[in-house]
Amino acid sequence: MKRILLLILGVTISIHVKAQTPDWSTSVANIFYQHCTSCHHPNGIGPFDLINYSDAVANAQSIVDMVEQRKMPPWPANPHYRRFANETLLDSIEIAKIKDWVLGGTPLGNIALAPNPPTYNAGGSLLDTIHYTVQIPPYTLSSNGEIYRYFAIRPNFTDTVYISQIEVIPGLPDLVHHADIHYDLTGQSYTNDSMSITPGFGGGLVSNYYINAWQPGGNIVKYPPGWGVAVPPGADFVLEIHYGAGGAGQTDTTKMNLRFITSGINNFRAIKVGWLLNNPIPAQGPLVIPPNVITNFDQQSQQINGDKSFIAVCPHMHGLGKSYKVWFKTLSGDSVPLVDIPEWEFHWQKYYFFRKIQKVPSGSIIYAKASFDNTANNPHNPNDPPATVYAGALTTDEMLMTYFIFANYVQGDEDIIIDSTLLASLKPEGIGLQNTVFNLHPNPAEQYFELNSNDESINEVVIYNINGALINQYQINNQHALIDIQMLSAGIYFIQANCNSKTDHFKLIKQ
Repeated sequence: MKRILLLILGVTISIHVKAQTPDWSTSVANIFYQHCTSCHHPNGIGPFDLINYSDAVANAQSIVDMVEQRKMPPWPANPHYRRFANETLLDSIEIAKIKDWVLGGTPLGNIALAPNPPTYNAGGSLLDTIHYTVQIPPYTLSSNGEIYRYFAIRPNFTDTVYISQIEVIPGLPDLVHHADIHYDLTGQSYTNDSMSITPGFGGGLVSNYYINAWQPGGNIVKYPPGWGVAVPPGADFVLEIHYGAGGAGQTDTTKMNLRFITSGINNFRAIKVGWLLNNPIPAQGPLVIPPNVITNFDQQSQQINGDKSFIAVCPHMHGLGKSYKVWFKTLSGDSVPLVDIPEWEFHWQKYYFFRKIQKVPSGSIIYAKASFDNTANNPHNPNDPPATVYAGALTTDEMLMTYFIFANYVQGDEDIIIDSTLLASLKPEGIGLQNTVFNLHPNPAEQYFELNSNDESINEVVIYNINGALINQYQINNQHALIDIQMLSAGIYFIQANCNSKTDHFKLIKQ
């Protein structure tokens, strides 16, 4: 896209005054509470807590190192390619506040002004309501090899239940390679489990419906209101767990917490799950990764049969993964970004939920480009020295697939907002859009829009398209800015404006 011209109105003389050092109570605590404590709380997956001031001070230097490298909070997806719901991304202002707080001696500030810390369930769950927990009995791994084990749990439901949210809490997070959940209507999986001397069984899974999957770093699966998976009475849950090597003698207690739809069942929408991309295109042959090189592969799906409503996307690779980008093209040739992972991280395989449901028209084809690093420079390479790696289910093998959560399309699905923060950013259109900090006008706009700050200088202006993809961003040091949008296509855009103390969002209509 051609560069959008930025015109700064007026000439100002900047007087640089040393800013006051951010403190815990009024600046830093809220950043941690919003972005970090969902993992860094008692019984959470984080290695230390960040609920209290003393916890943060004790880990201050490591926190700065990780946020400056943007390794924490973990969010491997490229926000310049596509934005997603419930992102754990720190902006440049938040990172600067954390850094300045640490360099300034980690001041506490007035504790009376500190926000109330979030509360979490004692068992580590992030769900506010749990209707049923699928818990495996304690299972002690018998060997140091990789193990596949299936566990059947009989819930004895007398009525159909409708799963709306799924949370997986692995009992051995360093060993569980994946944990999938199915239901079996035949009873055979339960029989196989009952006949085993130890909990679970090694083969003979019967699956009538594949409900969902979890990989390391996976987040809560949360479907749109009224959407989910219907589990009929008489069904047994079956957990399929793959354990990595080196776990002999350790005991697993993995569980899955479920939340059900409790009202509006007459309007229930059934979701589906599936790997719509799997292995390279035929011209590139099977997935074979030679040693001592970085190897690139392309993928292409079959044509989508019937309009679909995509909810989430989850790429999957193993330790040799380097990058993975996924998009789709319509029959008319339009290309729509889905997800880009520029630096693959096996331990953070998330479900990326779209901010709004993404319609994928019938006939569309999904494409991907991926690369694998099978060199000695890859710290996650399972082989030393590097060796040829083939497609397979073991951790030392490789996979190249992308998992999607979707439903059959119904008119209007593309207007369903999954991310409530996006809903909050949709401010009314009109001339002279007013805000306590910023003023944006005209709106709708044809050639330019002007952004004014009522008091502080504007630090940054960011433009996103309706899909949440970044269009352009500008660094500013002025209370006034005029943005040339003549090169933008007509449609709806989201404008984010940042100053030292506040961030705000606007919906802009380009005519």
